[in-house]
Amino acid sequence: MLGPRPGIAVTSYVTALTVGVTTAKYPECKRGVATNFAASLARHSAVSARVCVVDADPLALDVTTRLGTRGPVVEDFARPDPPAAPRLSRVESLSMSVLPCGGGPIARVHLAAEAALRELRDAFDLVVCDLPGGPSGPGLALGARLELLDWLVLAVTPEPMAVAATSHFLEHFQTARDRGDIGGVRLGLICTGDESSTQMSCSDVEIALDTPVLGRIPQLWGRAVPNRGFGAALAIPELDDAVYDLFAAFRQGRSTSRRLLTL
Repeated sequence: MLGPRPGIAVTSYVTALTVGVTTAKYPECKRGVATNFAASLARHSAVSARVCVVDADPLALDVTTRLGTRGPVVEDFARPDPPAAPRLSRVESLSMSVLPCGGGPIARVHLAAEAALRELRDAFDLVVCDLPGGPSGPGLALGARLELLDWLVLAVTPEPMAVAATSHFLEHFQTARDRGDIGGVRLGLICTGDESSTQMSCSDVEIALDTPVLGRIPQLWGRAVPNRGFGAALAIPELDDAVYDLFAAFRQGRSTSRRLLTL
């Protein structure tokens, strides 16, 4: 159970629901988001749900460092004999599987992540993938293969510089959509940040970007580089509720758009 709410069912998809997490420029905007999003859903999903979190960001290695698991890495999926899902590392306390990153060149990680997502979609119910970020738009997130994702979550800290970078990212995303380069992936904008990230409200961000915000994921673990002393992922009702609301938005088919980007 998730507080007073029913458990989250993620088993109604023929293949896994695949969610990528990125940011427009500042890596701290998404730090810890993919891990805690996956962990909250793994803790509170139906018993049969199978959740996997993937580290496809060799620049940050956030999931890899935060969870500290050993076993196959994402680069192994670029080999002729990729590992099978049962061989992946598991965090039993969180009831989820983990595919860490070996920190290889970003082009190799992109190639491997594409192959991994194709395999993992058939082995799990939910796959959450931590992706590189950057002001160059969605191309850096997973090569040009964003069609492998159902949702791309774009994390933004509610402060002017991060919002400005996000505006540029949204322009790139719309251009890529118009060209047919990124398939049917849906874009979900979320606000993030710790208790000091109060320069703007979610409403301010919506107005500045002329774009709906699906919710706010509070970074209750802080913004610093992962410190395993705080635990792999937090079990805090406020965080779980925020993740539940975001997942509910996915199920309802809502997406971020510049008014015209409707799916």
